[in-house]
Amino acid sequence: MPSPHQPSPLILLPQLPPKTLVGIDLIAFSSTANFHGIRDLPNGWHFLYTGTTESLSLRCGAWFYVGDVRSTGSGDSDTAVVVAQAPNPAPEIYIWKWNTETESLSSLKYDSDADRQEAMRYKANLGALWQSGGLFRYRSCVSPAMLSNKPGSAPAEARQAEEDEEAEESGRRDWRQLTNRLSPEILTRIIGEPELDVDGRPRWMVTSASTANRDADHIPGVDSPAAGEQTSAGMISEQEREFGFLPIDLKRTWREGAIGRERTEAAQDKSWALGDLIYKYSSRVSGEITVDEQTGEAQVLGELQFTFIMALTMMNFSCLQQWKRLLELILTCRRAILDREAFMSEVLRLLLRQLERFDDVEGGLLEIDGDEGGEFLRNLLTKMRRSVDEVVEPGTQSMVKTELDRVDAWVKNEYDWELTRESIVRRGMLQLEDGEEVEMSMNDNDEDEETGEYAPMVVELGEQNDMRLQEEEASDLEDMRY
Repeated sequence: MPSPHQPSPLILLPQLPPKTLVGIDLIAFSSTANFHGIRDLPNGWHFLYTGTTESLSLRCGAWFYVGDVRSTGSGDSDTAVVVAQAPNPAPEIYIWKWNTETESLSSLKYDSDADRQEAMRYKANLGALWQSGGLFRYRSCVSPAMLSNKPGSAPAEARQAEEDEEAEESGRRDWRQLTNRLSPEILTRIIGEPELDVDGRPRWMVTSASTANRDADHIPGVDSPAAGEQTSAGMISEQEREFGFLPIDLKRTWREGAIGRERTEAAQDKSWALGDLIYKYSSRVSGEITVDEQTGEAQVLGELQFTFIMALTMMNFSCLQQWKRLLELILTCRRAILDREAFMSEVLRLLLRQLERFDDVEGGLLEIDGDEGGEFLRNLLTKMRRSVDEVVEPGTQSMVKTELDRVDAWVKNEYDWELTRESIVRRGMLQLEDGEEVEMSMNDNDEDEETGEYAPMVVELGEQNDMRLQEEEASDLEDMRY
């Protein structure tokens, strides 16, 4: 056990009321009267959040990093964001007090002498907290055995301990894979400038009410309180917590000035829109000459991770919508399957890890967005399956195809989804209870077969229309000369 003079990374939560919902990373629990914090925090990103109840209450949380933050955001490549760090960092002890007015955790301030003295008192009392069992050991997952107090035989207990250790390591590995693209730069872009605690360590605050402007329901005179006005819970208006998401416009995925065939192809294959987004958020090397697109790809991957975690833990509606927009942009690309093979394969690898955590939310993550949530994702994966089968030549080694095969096998086993359209009966006869047979077809069949509202329209142009079109084309050419 570490000495109180050399404590392991831990977070102290003094004055936290009992039965408060507490979540850290992928696990949540209700606090007890003897709960004062969490010890043995592993290096890496962590997200701590609280709520007054498990369901119908505002959730408030914060991102923070344990260890050398300069190693963040790299994933499997060398795109880490370098930030300044003190040469001799203090022991990593985070102290967040419960604020009874806002019903949320607030850190002791870096520029307050009173808060510094209070922090010293809490740190001096670490030994007593440790001895009383008030500091709970960090765990990334909980097995049924961890929740049970029933005694068992020695071999069974040893076997269960080994299984718990394997489950714990698996949980930590999952969390690392779900957050390995996050960086201070990404969090600051999305959330805003971080707060500094009493030791000068940053934390990025988020609430379940935080939203992007495009996802907010603006009601004049209702959702725009006067400056400094507080809500009934004593909280400042959430306007300052507007998310700075990547701008994604799925209704316009072609370049400025594109017409005709180019515009049609860009609407069906969104590779240009993805490339343009990555280019705009890539770092520049030697001024504007060389563009490092790996940094732009890291921005997209990091936001894909952030939005998923916020939807999973905070039930944040805006983050869920942005996560879906990102997936629709990426999974409907065709040329990018070959041109950005490493990026596309990493997206599919990340998506599989995210799919495996859907059941962390009661009823499944997509259920909070309505019944069409699962259908939305299945349609995207089906389109991706078709694109990969058409773009990748048979017998060719493709990382994208390999990762998609893993996703395909998982959703088929878990949800009984069939992603190959040729294997799905699109139209057929259905026998009713009274013996009558009726013809049925899939709801999304019209788009694939170009029938119904998706059927091409044939318009006959008369001589006058032909002359008008010729005049308009001549006028356009004349304007281009000037």
